[in-house]
Amino acid sequence: MTGILPLAQVKNFFSGSKLISFPLTTHCEPLVEEKQFKKIYDKLISESGENDFVEIRSLDYSCNMEEASLNENFVTHVLELEETEEKTFQNFHRTSVQALIKKTEKNNLKFEIDNSTVGLKAFYSLFSDLRKRLGLPIPPYKFFHNIYTNLIKDDRVLIPIVKHEDLVIAAGFVLKFNDTFYIEYTASDSSSLSLYPNQKLYWEIIKIAIRGGARFVDFGRSELTHKSLITFKERWNTKRKRLKYWRIGSQAEEPSSTRKGKATFVKINKHLPKSVLQLQGKIFYKYKG
Repeated sequence: MTGILPLAQVKNFFSGSKLISFPLTTHCEPLVEEKQFKKIYDKLISESGENDFVEIRSLDYSCNMEEASLNENFVTHVLELEETEEKTFQNFHRTSVQALIKKTEKNNLKFEIDNSTVGLKAFYSLFSDLRKRLGLPIPPYKFFHNIYTNLIKDDRVLIPIVKHEDLVIAAGFVLKFNDTFYIEYTASDSSSLSLYPNQKLYWEIIKIAIRGGARFVDFGRSELTHKSLITFKERWNTKRKRLKYWRIGSQAEEPSSTRKGKATFVKINKHLPKSVLQLQGKIFYKYKG
């Protein structure tokens, strides 16, 4: 064996067939030497049938094929943890993070870990509301439940909850692997943002990671156009890491008409009821790359 290149074939009526490493992940590094990639790719294409393109999602892998196009429109942010909570805290932005964390103590916010399906449903409820505000299809509950069911038995899932007066106002879906906590999804109640539940949520996750001996907390993927989200993450002393998404094939470049269509789709969705967005998610999410 000279290497491993995990791929999944995603087929749908709208965008044809594509091979992705790996769907619904931020990055999935090929375990292949760069000089061997072309050989593996050629064999893959000859045996997998017709596909419009192959996409490799990596953090720092370089595809050495001339026909490969590179998308660097996404970044992730990683916090390297100090030995203690105090030292880690001191590195945060003083007014935008440190001061707001201190305010949460006065706002009577309560934090807990609820790794039960009750906690999962509380997170999903807030996450569904967030997707509605953003005008995006709502992933089916089954998507999160399947991840939860497969990983909770190995203690690789964390569902942090922030409450105010017994009402859940923020929650997260966190994965744990080796020395890193991955904050995959978070959501909060839009009417409670003045209480700073997100600052409470992230700080408590970080403290748990430190106490558990982790070295890093990954704040998750952001699109470069989401300036406010990137600013929020970088004020926690995270380091920005550019993601490299390589595409090879006849439809490697996304047409501008597709991007415009997505923007129109989002605008319309913001005016539709949540039930319609849930139906969209149920229909389309299994085809999502």
